[in-house]
Amino acid sequence: MPRASDLLLSVSVCAEVYKTKIVELALASSEELRQMTQQQEPLWLFDTNKQTEVLNEAEYKRRFVHLDPSLEEIIKFIANGRPIDMPNFNGNVDIEMENSSTPSVIEASRAIGIVLVDPINLVHMLMDVDNWSCMFSNIVSKATNLGLLLIGGDGTLNGALQVIRLTLKFSRLVISMREHGWIHIVDPNLFGTKTIIFFFFQMTAQFHLPSPLARPREVYFARHSRQLDFNTWLVADVSLESVFPNPLVQYKRRPSGCLIHGLQSGLSLVTWVENNLVCDGSIPEMFRQTFKSGVAFSAKRWMLTMERHYDRYAILQKQHNQLLGQPLQDNNVGEGQKNLMKLAERTIKSYNTIFSSCRENQWMPLSIHGGEDIFIKTNMNLDAPGTPRGVAVMISTSLWLPIPQNDIFKFLRAGENRWKWDLLSYGCMTRDALHIPSARDPANSVSLVIVEPPNGRTDKSEMFYLQESFSDSTGMYIIYAPVDGSAVQSIMEGKDSDGVDMLASGFAVLPCTSEGSILTMAFQLMDEEISTPEYLPPHSVFTANRLVSETISLIKASLMFNSAF
Repeated sequence: MPRASDLLLSVSVCAEVYKTKIVELALASSEELRQMTQQQEPLWLFDTNKQTEVLNEAEYKRRFVHLDPSLEEIIKFIANGRPIDMPNFNGNVDIEMENSSTPSVIEASRAIGIVLVDPINLVHMLMDVDNWSCMFSNIVSKATNLGLLLIGGDGTLNGALQVIRLTLKFSRLVISMREHGWIHIVDPNLFGTKTIIFFFFQMTAQFHLPSPLARPREVYFARHSRQLDFNTWLVADVSLESVFPNPLVQYKRRPSGCLIHGLQSGLSLVTWVENNLVCDGSIPEMFRQTFKSGVAFSAKRWMLTMERHYDRYAILQKQHNQLLGQPLQDNNVGEGQKNLMKLAERTIKSYNTIFSSCRENQWMPLSIHGGEDIFIKTNMNLDAPGTPRGVAVMISTSLWLPIPQNDIFKFLRAGENRWKWDLLSYGCMTRDALHIPSARDPANSVSLVIVEPPNGRTDKSEMFYLQESFSDSTGMYIIYAPVDGSAVQSIMEGKDSDGVDMLASGFAVLPCTSEGSILTMAFQLMDEEISTPEYLPPHSVFTANRLVSETISLIKASLMFNSAF
């Protein structure tokens, strides 16, 4: 694989060749997105099954897609009413990926919502690599900025343009950055008399669904921000295959992004559009319905994620508190909650790292009889802050259960049910000690679960789990991490949580059919007996198999054989 520095250098040398094409493409895509965000029927139709707006592809092609030359000749023939010379039909009129034998699928949807943040801060978040990846950590599991060149301008994001390299990831393999670095353009004539700054970032990123089974998607695209009026912004993405052709591309991002309009009291009305062309020829049977429905990376999923993020901080600003018990000293609840929220955000990011792989660290099935559907990998941490030092073992599996999605979610997120499925809590008393619900949806919440040993047991001490539960258009999630009791007390006293080490585990419940769901469980464990991530001893394999198998058995026993929980 070529070195990133070599690739950045090669693109910098020939930047003049590409920059005009990229700017023209970005501006045209921005205008197309503006129209798509503002149009109604017949361009957008409401799908009652998906409960979201979907794109009318025929109307889209009529308005935005340049006709095939052969079709143009047919239209001329009909309009003129006389025969003309007809060209040979060499191309395929259907929208398919070039050089691909698998038909392409269009995933296009729109979602509209109100976000509890002003437009300027929202645009800054979208145009900042670190903040963007943190905001959408349940979708973007990794984003790395490889370079930035900035010259002149008026100091705003009006006209900012990024070139982004992505791996949309929901599988065992992630292909890292391969091509295209940064360019810079300063053009005072594009938007009136203002001096506009164009940023070209090169970065790697991963998008994911929570499962070790499916294949990744890859894309690199330009991101362009543009101010339409005093209180309205547009942030547009578009793939760059027309500028940098790649015969291996399996995913193209047609003009996508969001229109942001400021409302009173610092709120934003956001219209989010996802418009992608996908060629997925090897989707596991278990997930075909999820991808066929188009909800995997739908606009609604991005919108719900953004709403949930800002809802969380709205709760903190009001310092809303709902104590379900008094196991902790309530000395400084406001600061304590803020620290818990920060720690919960880290928990989500830690959970997402489970599904981030690379060529050197792929999921492998357990080498034990009966463990073929359980996948495992290891990761060595030497200096990453907030993570225990040593070798972490990650274990994951996905299975179908004949149980409605919401029933599984309600069971797993309830603190009083934890002892029914958690091997470390089995036989103990468990309950929610602290519960912070979302302002918009009480089912989305951060909670502190306490595990109390049975009466008379002196060999066990209290345990705490920080847990976040939430749902989006794709699935429902229960993500948690054990936290030391002294750390919990310190956090609730208002002290900083940055020094707390954690490894997150959790569940994702995806819809499959009206009567069934896909449950993905993922665990992270520190194994002090492993000194190198390259070798996994037999006892670790046995422990992983037992952990997953017995957890599945406990969940099934509670949900499938007990009518009440």
